[in-house]
Amino acid sequence: MKNLRSFRRLFVVTFCFLLIAHSVSAAQSQAGLRIQIVQGDRARNILEQVPPVPISVRITDRENRPVPGATVVFTTPTTGPSGDFDGLNIFQTMSDENGLAVVREYHPNHIEGPYQMRVQAEYLGEVTVATIQQMNIEGKRSLVKIIAIVAVAGAVGAAGAALAGRSGGSPTPSNPSPPTPMGPTVPTISFGGSAVTGPK
Repeated sequence: MKNLRSFRRLFVVTFCFLLIAHSVSAAQSQAGLRIQIVQGDRARNILEQVPPVPISVRITDRENRPVPGATVVFTTPTTGPSGDFDGLNIFQTMSDENGLAVVREYHPNHIEGPYQMRVQAEYLGEVTVATIQQMNIEGKRSLVKIIAIVAVAGAVGAAGAALAGRSGGSPTPSNPSPPTPMGPTVPTISFGGSAVTGPK
């Protein structure tokens, strides 16, 4: 009889403990999990180059308090304009003490165009989803390269103009005639109105 009472008491205590734990878990799962996009939304990514600003989100509850320890999964499209996380289109991480989840190594692919990155957060059985707008664009030449190209083109043009001006100022005949050879000089003696020329 004594053992039966002890068993009943243990059963009641265990049941109450499980009921309280379930109630606490249910209350926490109704925290109103939210995803706030901190950096990366509407980013314009240069093809096949890691963006200078990492993608990051903050997980919060309905009171805007950070939720640490939430599982956060980033997913990109498998076709068309997209990107990858070290070769995979899925990246999973945990939110830190400030509720932040950060993607530091994101590689846009070689296809131009807009797309959406899906973000899913899960905490104590509650799940919420958000999307991050992305666009892959072709990179433009840097300003330094453009200035260098213009400078080289200008130098070549100036050299050509100088050469043309120099040749136009003093034209050189295409077929110059050879100089007339000078023969020996023949002496001439004059007497009044008559002149006598020596032998040739």
